[in-house]
Amino acid sequence: YCFHYPLSTHMVLRRRALSDYDSVLLVGEFQREEIRQAEKLDGTREKNLITCGYGLLEQLARRYEAMEKAEHTRKKLLIAPSWQPDNILDLCIHPLLEALLGKGYDVVLRPHPEYVKRYKARMDAIVQRYTTQSHPDLSFELDFSVDNSLYDSDLVITDWSGTAYEFAFITKKPVLFINTPPKINNPDYELLTVKPLEISLRSQIGQSLEPDDLSLATETVAYLLEHSEEYREKIETIFTQTIANFGHSGQASGQYIASAIAKKRQGRG
Repeated sequence: YCFHYPLSTHMVLRRRALSDYDSVLLVGEFQREEIRQAEKLDGTREKNLITCGYGLLEQLARRYEAMEKAEHTRKKLLIAPSWQPDNILDLCIHPLLEALLGKGYDVVLRPHPEYVKRYKARMDAIVQRYTTQSHPDLSFELDFSVDNSLYDSDLVITDWSGTAYEFAFITKKPVLFINTPPKINNPDYELLTVKPLEISLRSQIGQSLEPDDLSLATETVAYLLEHSEEYREKIETIFTQTIANFGHSGQASGQYIASAIAKKRQGRG
């Protein structure tokens, strides 16, 4: 099994989702403890756990390094929600925009592609509401074939989207989280003693606001931008401690796969 996100294994994945795999290619050592605890809890056999890293971050980092970067005269804020029930767009987009528009920022709203696909009428209503009024500081990004706006932003605002962590790890810039109801596919995740990174990192790579407290969004955004260098140092440390073999994940994965194939062939012989 190879992960498609650089976070924990026991809240978003369903319970026993990994049980039938022989081998799991770990993003970092933090996943080892999670999986071993889950194996003991469920009474399942131990899997081969190989610490590899996360190749997508390496690709994104190369793209980011190649991008032309310029200091924004007006700071750019990207709102990038998830698409689960009670996400930002369904729960609190209007008070959030009310707090941010007209404050000297360029605000970009980029919905999740699944949200547009599943709830097109809702998205169309939001676009219509703000394009029929005078909001020159707000734009919508509905072309999902490009994502340069994500890494060109000074700050990302999200709820539970994993994109926020990719943004923070690549750019070393902070995130404002809105505490909408989380995506929990495993209601038993708290039976493990380790807290999911999706929860524990929120207070480390940025700050959080409750949906009822969005009147504080303006000052919270200003604080995060003002202290961006402090967050850069914190995020760099967290990244180093969390993601294994950065720049070499492909070699680590390939070596294990080649070794596993060789052992299989020897066994057949």
